[in-house]
Amino acid sequence: MNHEKFLSIIYNSDKSDWLFSDEKGVYTYKPDLHVRIERREIDHDFDRFTGEEWATNHPDSTAFKVIYELYYGASFVELILMVSVDGHRATLPLPDRKTLSISERQYKFAKIVDQLGTLDDYLRRAGLKVRA
Repeated sequence: MNHEKFLSIIYNSDKSDWLFSDEKGVYTYKPDLHVRIERREIDHDFDRFTGEEWATNHPDSTAFKVIYELYYGASFVELILMVSVDGHRATLPLPDRKTLSISERQYKFAKIVDQLGTLDDYLRRAGLKVRA
């Protein structure tokens, strides 16, 4: 397994390819149990995300940083930062601040971790676009 092959697995998979434990915050890739995503616990005092309207302009204006760590076996591969918005009703990728756009890879990852099925609705609400 190399870095590019690992990332290809992540970004070419979809939600149904993953086992998920909400209690542990762990996603395990069904075809290769060595591939996993771990969601760090949110510290509601330390992990507040403020100052960006796309994240705070919702009925519940609090937003929190959410960190996902990607692993192959015991090896750490990559860290992905996202933002939980509107009382944890959606988790959005961190957009380019000038264009309010996200990459196709960011979108694909967000679809994997979208447990409530609210991603597309909240992308529209936040005014975020997926770059072609």
